[in-house]
Amino acid sequence: MTNFLRNGPLFAFVLATILTLCAASSAFAVEPIKIARDDVALDLSGAVEIYRNQGENFQVSTAPGPDGIVRRIEVEANDARSTGDWAVFALANTTDQQLDRLIVAPHFRLVNSGIFWPDLGST
Repeated sequence: MTNFLRNGPLFAFVLATILTLCAASSAFAVEPIKIARDDVALDLSGAVEIYRNQGENFQVSTAPGPDGIVRRIEVEANDARSTGDWAVFALANTTDQQLDRLIVAPHFRLVNSGIFWPDLGST
């Protein structure tokens, strides 16, 4: 018992550190997918990381830029009814030209839909 009392402050510090690290709601930097001018379509399904119940604000570390610096960005949900689920991915343009890309994600909402007449995302 005396050892525990003597090491109590150390134990409390270690426990507080572990709880703080576990409670952090920010994501780590993601490995970027390299894109080129010749790419017609990319499958991002294996590169997307899903973070659930993170709240309406979410912070993520960016992939390192050309200067090697990792930055942090924060995004905010558009809707107050958001559940706090976020999908994170990174793209890297390895060329010296600007690339414009369109990102498409299929979204089907089956809430209040019937089996025979599903309402596939029209609401």
